[in-house]
Amino acid sequence: MSLENNSDARLVSFRLGEESSLQHFFDHYFPALVYFSYDITKDQAVAEEIASDAFLKLWNKRSQFFKVNSLKAYLYRVVKNASIDFIRSSKVVYKNEQSYHYFADTTEKAIEEKMIASETYAMILAVIETMPAGYQRVCRGIFLEGKSYEELADELNITNVNIRNQKSKAILFLRKRIPLAILIPLFFI
Repeated sequence: MSLENNSDARLVSFRLGEESSLQHFFDHYFPALVYFSYDITKDQAVAEEIASDAFLKLWNKRSQFFKVNSLKAYLYRVVKNASIDFIRSSKVVYKNEQSYHYFADTTEKAIEEKMIASETYAMILAVIETMPAGYQRVCRGIFLEGKSYEELADELNITNVNIRNQKSKAILFLRKRIPLAILIPLFFI
């Protein structure tokens, strides 16, 4: 059963108040929503809180959703608005001023592109979770945390050559599961 079909089936039980269905949607959308919010707020803790709050709001309005796409659009809209509100009310307005102006004036097409990027990021994270532990650590360290080979080698107590080998194997692992057209702009540009 595909993820979409499973989500459609879960929507009925979600509307009836089954918490396991909320967990299903949370597991599926939370990483992408956090990434989406972080892209606006530049604050990981705030992004996680905003995404969590979006699910609370969703739960309170669960009877209003008849299609998964509507549910997903609602989550993204809530997260976008809350993220912009955070920037507006933040005392660190100067730091986030460019981000605020970008999102306040942005078109629906640009928001849709951010949503697609967020979902792509979540898909890549899901694939990384299925990697062997060593590949995961190297992949997260280099690609997600931006660490150098030397920093990661010191942290993991292994050689730079070992880091490079595991990185190559991790890339091959990703390439087998994710189209190259998605990976190139995310990791290599």
